[in-house]
Amino acid sequence: MNVTELVNISIILLLVATGVALLSRRLRVPYVTGLVLAGLPITELLSRRIGLDPSLVLNLFLPILIFEAGINTDVSRLRSTFKPIALLAGPGAVLSSAIIAILLKFVLGLTWIPALFVAVILANTDTVSMIAVFKEIPVPSRLSTIVEGETLFNDAAALRTLA
Repeated sequence: MNVTELVNISIILLLVATGVALLSRRLRVPYVTGLVLAGLPITELLSRRIGLDPSLVLNLFLPILIFEAGINTDVSRLRSTFKPIALLAGPGAVLSSAIIAILLKFVLGLTWIPALFVAVILANTDTVSMIAVFKEIPVPSRLSTIVEGETLFNDAAALRTLA
């Protein structure tokens, strides 16, 4: 896929995202939910691969999103909630991955390696979507800080491991 085609597809997807934002606001549906619902038919229509290299997404887009979330985090609130964040990001992530892997192994009959692989993917919360939802739905600031800190630490650890 050449650069012109990739730019055209990116522009179209940005226009669709803008339309989803406007429609979500009018219907009073969270933007993230609107994106998921709009993305389902798009994946059916665009069954071919768009052409984004996974390493480009991992090395360019994801660090920018994590940096934006990290720079907007209040450090004093983060320090005051460090213990719950550390418990969720460390042992909590390992425990939830283990529980999901066991369920996948014994309920779906997967072998251990695919079960662990899928469990690690499913156990971690998505930083960008959590922050977007918390901006739309009023939640206590302590809960927001804990969840945002946990997702940031998880994503940063994953990026560091892959680097």
